[in-house]
Amino acid sequence: MSEPTGRNEFGSMKTPQARVKGLGAAHHGVEHWYLHRLSAIANIPLVTSFVIIVASLAGRSWPDAIRIVSNPFVAILLSLLMISVTFHMRIGLQTVVEDYVHDHMLKFAAGIANTFFAFGIAAVCLFSILKISFGRVPLPPL
Repeated sequence: MSEPTGRNEFGSMKTPQARVKGLGAAHHGVEHWYLHRLSAIANIPLVTSFVIIVASLAGRSWPDAIRIVSNPFVAILLSLLMISVTFHMRIGLQTVVEDYVHDHMLKFAAGIANTFFAFGIAAVCLFSILKISFGRVPLPPL
């Protein structure tokens, strides 16, 4: 008679339901990991375009900078960058909180604070970009 190993007849320690769902020990699969990597990949061209935009603004006057940022293409790139970066930031900090905060209530509060902080930063950035791009910032005459 063999010793019990904790494995089922298929050689896996997962329950049949867990094998069907494809869930790991944390019960949420790889979606979190995948979204973090996807946002990191999206950030590569967006941050590169941001660096190019900021470099092109060097040495320019305030009205010229406002005119460049109010270009629809530039405003869309900057908006996408802010959405992607704040989403990536939120997921990354959520991972830190889940891994290193062990008190349940503190983890819950930190998760809520993380979400509100990320959405607040995104809202302020998007509002600023939209205000500039729709011409609500007064420009001195040329």
